[in-house]
Amino acid sequence: MNIQSYMTRGVVRVVSDSLRATSQNPVEADFMRSFAYASRIASKKRKRSEKNGEHIPPFLIASIASTCNLHCAGCYSRANNACCDSDRPDLLQAQEWDRIFTEADELGISFILLAGGEPLMRYDVIKQAATHGSILFPVFTNGTFLQEKYLNLFDENRNLIPIISIEGDEKTTDARRGEGVFKIVT
Repeated sequence: MNIQSYMTRGVVRVVSDSLRATSQNPVEADFMRSFAYASRIASKKRKRSEKNGEHIPPFLIASIASTCNLHCAGCYSRANNACCDSDRPDLLQAQEWDRIFTEADELGISFILLAGGEPLMRYDVIKQAATHGSILFPVFTNGTFLQEKYLNLFDENRNLIPIISIEGDEKTTDARRGEGVFKIVT
Protein backbone atom coordinates (compact mmCIF):
# COMPACT_ATOMS: atom_id res chain seq x y z
CA MET A 1 0.00 0.00 0.00
CA ASN A 2 1.27 3.47 -0.88
CA ILE A 3 0.66 5.56 2.25
CA GLN A 4 1.14 8.83 0.35
CA SER A 5 -1.65 7.96 -2.11
CA TYR A 6 -3.86 6.71 0.70
CA MET A 7 -3.49 9.97 2.68
CA THR A 8 -4.03 12.11 -0.43
CA ARG A 9 -7.23 10.19 -1.25
CA GLY A 10 -8.36 10.81 2.33
CA VAL A 11 -7.86 14.56 1.95
CA VAL A 12 -9.77 14.55 -1.36
CA ARG A 13 -12.61 12.58 0.26
CA VAL A 14 -12.85 14.99 3.23
CA VAL A 15 -12.96 18.01 0.91
CA SER A 16 -15.53 16.37 -1.37
CA ASP A 17 -17.76 15.32 1.54
CA SER A 18 -17.45 18.78 3.10
CA LEU A 19 -18.48 20.47 -0.14
CA ARG A 20 -21.65 18.37 -0.21
CA ALA A 21 -22.36 18.89 3.49
CA THR A 22 -22.03 22.69 3.33
CA SER A 23 -23.92 23.27 0.08
CA GLN A 24 -26.97 24.72 1.89
CA ASN A 25 -24.97 27.27 3.91
CA PRO A 26 -23.59 30.05 1.68
CA VAL A 27 -20.78 31.09 4.05
CA GLU A 28 -19.63 27.52 4.60
CA ALA A 29 -20.02 26.66 0.91
CA ASP A 30 -17.91 29.68 -0.15
CA PHE A 31 -15.16 28.71 2.27
CA MET A 32 -15.19 25.07 1.18
CA ARG A 33 -15.02 25.99 -2.53
CA SER A 34 -12.06 28.23 -1.77
CA PHE A 35 -10.43 25.51 0.31
CA ALA A 36 -11.06 22.89 -2.39
CA TYR A 37 -9.20 25.11 -4.85
CA ALA A 38 -6.31 25.63 -2.38
CA SER A 39 -6.25 21.89 -1.73
CA ARG A 40 -5.84 21.16 -5.47
CA ILE A 41 -2.92 23.61 -5.60
CA ALA A 42 -1.37 21.92 -2.54
CA SER A 43 -1.76 18.51 -4.18
CA LYS A 44 0.09 19.76 -7.28
CA LYS A 45 2.92 21.04 -5.07
CA ARG A 46 3.22 17.63 -3.40
CA LYS A 47 3.23 15.86 -6.77
CA ARG A 48 6.06 18.11 -8.01
CA SER A 49 8.03 17.32 -4.87
CA GLU A 50 7.35 13.61 -5.31
CA LYS A 51 8.87 13.74 -8.79
CA ASN A 52 12.02 15.16 -7.16
CA GLY A 53 12.13 12.35 -4.61
CA GLU A 54 10.64 14.38 -1.73
CA HIS A 55 7.68 12.82 0.05
CA ILE A 56 5.45 15.56 1.47
CA PRO A 57 2.42 14.39 3.46
CA PRO A 58 -0.94 16.10 2.85
CA PHE A 59 -1.42 16.65 6.58
CA LEU A 60 0.46 17.12 9.83
CA ILE A 61 -0.34 16.72 13.50
CA ALA A 62 0.99 19.62 15.57
CA SER A 63 1.03 19.29 19.36
CA ILE A 64 0.97 22.99 20.20
CA ALA A 65 0.41 22.71 23.95
CA SER A 66 1.98 20.66 26.69
CA THR A 67 -0.56 21.61 29.35
CA CYS A 68 -4.13 20.53 29.93
CA ASN A 69 -6.74 21.49 32.47
CA LEU A 70 -8.09 17.93 32.69
CA HIS A 71 -6.65 14.60 33.81
CA CYS A 72 -8.55 12.18 31.58
CA ALA A 73 -8.25 8.47 32.24
CA GLY A 74 -6.10 6.91 29.53
CA CYS A 75 -4.74 10.18 28.11
CA TYR A 76 -2.01 9.32 25.58
CA SER A 77 -0.32 12.69 26.07
CA ARG A 78 0.04 12.33 29.85
CA ALA A 79 0.98 8.66 29.52
CA ASN A 80 3.92 9.70 27.31
CA ASN A 81 4.90 12.59 29.61
CA ALA A 82 4.16 15.02 26.77
CA CYS A 83 1.52 16.78 28.87
CA CYS A 84 1.76 18.23 32.35
CA ASP A 85 0.08 20.80 34.58
CA SER A 86 2.39 23.73 33.80
CA ASP A 87 3.93 25.17 30.65
CA ARG A 88 7.28 23.83 29.64
CA PRO A 89 9.93 26.43 28.83
CA ASP A 90 10.79 24.78 25.50
CA LEU A 91 7.38 25.35 23.87
CA LEU A 92 7.45 26.96 20.45
CA GLN A 93 6.24 30.54 20.40
CA ALA A 94 3.30 31.61 18.21
CA GLN A 95 5.69 33.23 15.69
CA GLU A 96 7.58 29.94 15.34
CA TRP A 97 4.30 28.08 14.71
CA ASP A 98 3.40 30.76 12.17
CA ARG A 99 6.65 30.03 10.32
CA ILE A 100 5.92 26.29 10.42
CA PHE A 101 2.41 26.88 9.05
CA THR A 102 3.84 29.06 6.27
CA GLU A 103 6.44 26.43 5.37
CA ALA A 104 3.79 23.70 5.43
CA ASP A 105 1.64 25.71 3.02
CA GLU A 106 4.62 26.24 0.72
CA LEU A 107 5.25 22.47 0.71
CA GLY A 108 1.63 21.67 -0.14
CA ILE A 109 0.32 20.57 3.24
CA SER A 110 -3.36 21.45 3.43
CA PHE A 111 -4.42 19.97 6.79
CA ILE A 112 -2.76 20.55 10.14
CA LEU A 113 -4.47 18.92 13.10
CA LEU A 114 -3.85 20.98 16.24
CA ALA A 115 -3.53 18.88 19.37
CA GLY A 116 -1.94 19.10 22.79
CA GLY A 117 -2.32 18.83 25.80
CA GLU A 118 -5.25 21.13 25.38
CA PRO A 119 -4.67 23.27 22.27
CA LEU A 120 -7.18 25.93 23.32
CA MET A 121 -4.75 26.87 26.07
CA ARG A 122 -2.69 28.40 23.22
CA TYR A 123 -4.94 31.18 21.88
CA ASP A 124 -1.85 32.86 20.41
CA VAL A 125 -1.11 29.84 18.20
CA ILE A 126 -4.75 29.27 17.23
CA LYS A 127 -4.97 32.94 16.19
CA GLN A 128 -1.85 32.52 14.02
CA ALA A 129 -3.35 29.39 12.44
CA ALA A 130 -6.44 31.42 11.51
CA THR A 131 -4.33 33.60 9.21
CA HIS A 132 -3.43 30.61 7.01
CA GLY A 133 -6.68 30.34 5.05
CA SER A 134 -5.44 27.72 2.60
CA ILE A 135 -4.84 25.24 5.42
CA LEU A 136 -7.65 23.49 7.29
CA PHE A 137 -6.96 23.27 11.03
CA PRO A 138 -9.06 20.71 12.92
CA VAL A 139 -8.54 21.60 16.61
CA PHE A 140 -8.86 18.57 18.91
CA THR A 141 -10.14 19.99 22.18
CA ASN A 142 -11.84 18.89 25.37
CA GLY A 143 -14.18 21.84 24.81
CA THR A 144 -13.91 23.40 28.25
CA PHE A 145 -12.37 26.61 26.88
CA LEU A 146 -14.99 27.21 24.19
CA GLN A 147 -15.91 30.69 25.31
CA GLU A 148 -16.92 33.77 23.33
CA LYS A 149 -13.43 34.70 22.13
CA TYR A 150 -12.97 31.24 20.62
CA LEU A 151 -16.48 31.02 19.24
CA ASN A 152 -15.93 34.37 17.50
CA LEU A 153 -12.53 33.27 16.18
CA PHE A 154 -13.99 30.03 14.80
CA ASP A 155 -16.95 31.87 13.29
CA GLU A 156 -14.71 34.42 11.56
CA ASN A 157 -12.15 31.84 10.37
CA ARG A 158 -13.77 28.83 8.77
CA ASN A 159 -10.40 27.12 8.40
CA LEU A 160 -10.45 26.50 12.17
CA ILE A 161 -12.70 23.56 13.04
CA PRO A 162 -13.15 22.58 16.68
CA ILE A 163 -13.39 18.83 17.22
CA ILE A 164 -14.73 18.25 20.73
CA SER A 165 -13.79 15.02 22.48
CA ILE A 166 -16.52 13.37 24.51
CA GLU A 167 -17.15 9.72 25.16
CA GLY A 168 -20.89 9.74 24.46
CA ASP A 169 -23.29 10.17 27.34
CA GLU A 170 -22.78 12.20 30.51
CA LYS A 171 -21.93 9.25 32.76
CA THR A 172 -19.27 7.83 30.42
CA THR A 173 -17.74 11.22 29.60
CA ASP A 174 -17.55 12.32 33.25
CA ALA A 175 -16.08 8.95 34.29
CA ARG A 176 -13.18 9.48 31.87
CA ARG A 177 -12.77 13.29 31.87
CA GLY A 178 -13.97 14.36 35.32
CA GLU A 179 -17.21 15.19 37.07
CA GLY A 180 -19.22 17.89 35.30
CA VAL A 181 -17.19 18.01 32.07
CA PHE A 182 -20.10 16.76 29.94
CA LYS A 183 -22.34 19.62 31.09
CA ILE A 184 -19.60 22.18 30.42
CA VAL A 185 -19.15 21.13 26.79
CA THR A 186 -22.77 20.41 25.83
